[in-house]
Amino acid sequence: MTETMIHKPTGLQHGLINTVGNSVPDNGFKYVEEKHKSSMEKKRKDDEKIVKAQYLHKDGGNERLERPYMMWAGQPITMWRFFHGETYEVPKGLVDDVNNPNKVQKKRSGLLDSKGVPTEVDSTGEMLHRFVPVGF
Repeated sequence: MTETMIHKPTGLQHGLINTVGNSVPDNGFKYVEEKHKSSMEKKRKDDEKIVKAQYLHKDGGNERLERPYMMWAGQPITMWRFFHGETYEVPKGLVDDVNNPNKVQKKRSGLLDSKGVPTEVDSTGEMLHRFVPVGF
């Protein structure tokens, strides 16, 4: 990865802040059916591509996202810290994972029934974290 640690004026590190070796060896999709193997290899190559993206937090300001990332067997486990409005060079798989619409938290309706008990009606909430492309 080309990204190194970035320091804020306060000294706080962000971007790629740590890398740990993975004890799970890369098996080269040995246990995957042959018909799926080529698509998995293509997906892995696409996920490992480094892209430039800007991190945005719904609440803005000094909000941040701190999370580990490791998508495939044998990859090192990387720890990332992102600040709102900053631009980073990150693996495309991480961008896809953060922007996954299936990971949006559901939002309760707040409606009460006739006995004052909240109803179980959910709606799609807003995405708290997202990356927007910068040149890809």
